[in-house]
Amino acid sequence: MCGGNLTRGALSLVLLLGSVNAACTAYRPPPAAPVQEGAASGAAPTQVWAARAGRRLTGRVELREGTMYGAGVDRKVYAVDLATGSVVWASRMPGLVAGGVLVSGDTVYAASSRPQGRVYALDRQTGRRIWRSNTGPVSAPLALVSGTLLASTQQGELLGLAPFDGAIRWRRRMAMARIAPVETGGGSVVVATVDSIYRLAVKDGVVSHRVRSPGSIVSPWIAYRGGLVAGTTDSQIVAIDPTDLRARWSVRVDAPVLGSPAAIGDTLYAASRRGTLYRIPPGDAPVPERVVELDWPVTAPLSVMDDQLLLGGADGILRALRPDGTEVWRVQLWRPVELSPVALADGLLAIGGNGDLHRYRQ
Repeated sequence: MCGGNLTRGALSLVLLLGSVNAACTAYRPPPAAPVQEGAASGAAPTQVWAARAGRRLTGRVELREGTMYGAGVDRKVYAVDLATGSVVWASRMPGLVAGGVLVSGDTVYAASSRPQGRVYALDRQTGRRIWRSNTGPVSAPLALVSGTLLASTQQGELLGLAPFDGAIRWRRRMAMARIAPVETGGGSVVVATVDSIYRLAVKDGVVSHRVRSPGSIVSPWIAYRGGLVAGTTDSQIVAIDPTDLRARWSVRVDAPVLGSPAAIGDTLYAASRRGTLYRIPPGDAPVPERVVELDWPVTAPLSVMDDQLLLGGADGILRALRPDGTEVWRVQLWRPVELSPVALADGLLAIGGNGDLHRYRQ
C-alpha cells in the first residue's frame, strides 16, 4: 500500500508539502479533472494523500477509530490507516467479497461469493480469523440486527447467524436479495429481493408481510419522513411504509435509479443512470423536477455533505453540486466511481474504481 515504503520523516515531508502519497509502484494518479465552466474557482477540497487498496473496493466500507475497513475484487479485506493511507492489515477470502464489510465492536464481518461462499468474522485489530460459517455464495451486504447476523445467499435464502460463533439459527427461503436488510424497529427488518419485499422477525425469520416489488431494488433504502425510499431498475423511485409495506407513492424518471437517493431537509434528490438529477418535493403525490443533466451516467449513490450533493460518475469524476444543480467543485478519480465518498471530521474519503483511495481536507 502507498506510504508503506516511506520512512516516518519522508512521509511527514510529503504531507507537509501538500503532495500526494503515491509511493508504491502499483498506484498511478488519475488524470486531472477537466475544468467545468461556471464551477466555483478554488473551491475543490485539498488532497492530503492518495493510495491504493487492491484492484477495486466493493460494497460497504466502514470507519472506526481512524481506520477504514473495506473489501475488494482481489478477494481481500483491508484495514487502511486514514492518517497515512497505509494498509494496517489485509486478510484473504476464498471468493469475491461483493457486499463489502460490516464492523461491530472489535469484529469485522465479511461474506464471500463463489467459488466458496462463507461468512467470516475477523479480529478488527489484526485481521485474523475468529470463525467462518459455510453459507453458500453471498453477494448482498450483511446486516446485524438485535443480536442476529443476517446474510442473503445467491440461492435465495436469508440466514440468521449467531455473531459470536457463526452458528446458523434459521433459514428463510426467498428470492435473491442484492441489498442489506434494513432495521425497522421491534426486532423486524425489511428485505427487498428481485421480485418481492418482505418484513420479518430477526429472532426466527418468520415473515409477517410480503408484497410484490415495484421493480428490482439494487441500492440501500433510506429513511425519509417516516418511510423507506429507494430507486428501482425500472426507472422508479418508490416510498413504502415499513410497518406494513404499503406503497406511499412512486414517481417515474428517465432511466433506472441504481443508487440510493439522498435528502436535504424535506426535499429528496435522486439521480438516474443516464445522469439526470431530480428534485422530489415532500408530499403524498410528489412530482419529480429535473435539476440538471450530466454528461456521464451516475454510478454511485448520492450523498450529502454540507448541504451539497456529491455524485460519482462513470467518467471517474466526483462532483459537488448545490441543490439548484450548479457545480461547486469536481475531482478526478479512477473510473468508474461506484461507492459514495465517506464524510470525515475535516473532509472526506473518496473511493475510485481502481482500488484508489483519496483523502481530502476541506
